[in-house]
Amino acid sequence: MFVFGVVLLLMGSLLPTLTFSSARAGSLGSFPLIGILAATILIGPVLDKAGARAALAVSLGLIAAALVVMPALESFTALAAAAVIYGLGGGVLNTATNALISGLNASGRGAALNLLGFSFSLGAVTAPLLMFLLAGRFPASAVLRILAFAPAAVLIAVLALRFPPPVLSEAPLARLLNVLNHPLVWVIALLLFFESGDENCMFVWAGRAVKDVTHVAAQRADLALVGFSIALGMGRLLAALGLQWIGGRNLLLLSAAVTMAGVVVLRSHESFGVMIAGFAVIGLGMSATFPTALGVLGDGFPNETGTVFGAVMAVALAGGSSGPLVGGWLARSRPAKVLLVPATAAVAIAILTLAIPRTPRQAAEPLET
Repeated sequence: MFVFGVVLLLMGSLLPTLTFSSARAGSLGSFPLIGILAATILIGPVLDKAGARAALAVSLGLIAAALVVMPALESFTALAAAAVIYGLGGGVLNTATNALISGLNASGRGAALNLLGFSFSLGAVTAPLLMFLLAGRFPASAVLRILAFAPAAVLIAVLALRFPPPVLSEAPLARLLNVLNHPLVWVIALLLFFESGDENCMFVWAGRAVKDVTHVAAQRADLALVGFSIALGMGRLLAALGLQWIGGRNLLLLSAAVTMAGVVVLRSHESFGVMIAGFAVIGLGMSATFPTALGVLGDGFPNETGTVFGAVMAVALAGGSSGPLVGGWLARSRPAKVLLVPATAAVAIAILTLAIPRTPRQAAEPLET
């Protein structure tokens, strides 16, 4: 998941170093997402029928190879193809790691998945941090080769470790896909649609909203994104430590309440300090929602984790793509209106959480093998 965090923010970190026009350089950011979405849609049933080891090995190999060759690529088409390739690897990593950890932690899925989410947060800051720290001393090509060591090292570990065998290797594909008809899958999918849209909207608009409202320099305004990102990572670490006492359903409700509290803080006073604190509170509130919801889903479908995780993550990616667009539409009339996105998401997540059965392990009958 650390590697997936690197992959997700990699192209955004590279864009300032590219010599293409702004339009072409910006469009490169969509190609990794194409790969991630395609892999997420397709990989779920493969994980349940064939296991995670081969999928992880192939995806890590794709990412390492793409990062190694990218410095030698000069054309737009070649870079776009490399972006799709490492996006495919990233999409497999995201689904496979979450499904694998869910299956290995039957008594504490939510806590384990929040810890996995913390690893993702560490990876997400690595690429931009390296670009910042090494700027002027090393070219971007050297940073890419340094980053390629991460998937290569994890690939060696994957090949050396024993993995649990797939539970449903003999199950017909049609019967495996039938699990997607269960209402719990789509309640969680819709919940993560709102959550992912909210997260991506805040990643894109937190700094811009602070700049437009307080009229500070862009560098100072970026502290909102820094505070939001740190709170997002630390909140997942705290959730991993405390989830067993509060429970997944209650944590989702608490997360929605903290997110709404952050919106209230931001609306209370539009000063620089208050806005930085408000976005940090929103990050803290949003931090545990995604991994905790996956934990609840894993409790309901312990044998079909790959299939259901792939389905809900595909829906979440759609939400993640739409969130920044909605934020931009709202901000056209007034920058502070972008806060309608986290407020709406918090209300929707609370309502959908109340629709989740209190005993998710009994939500679905296990698929016969």
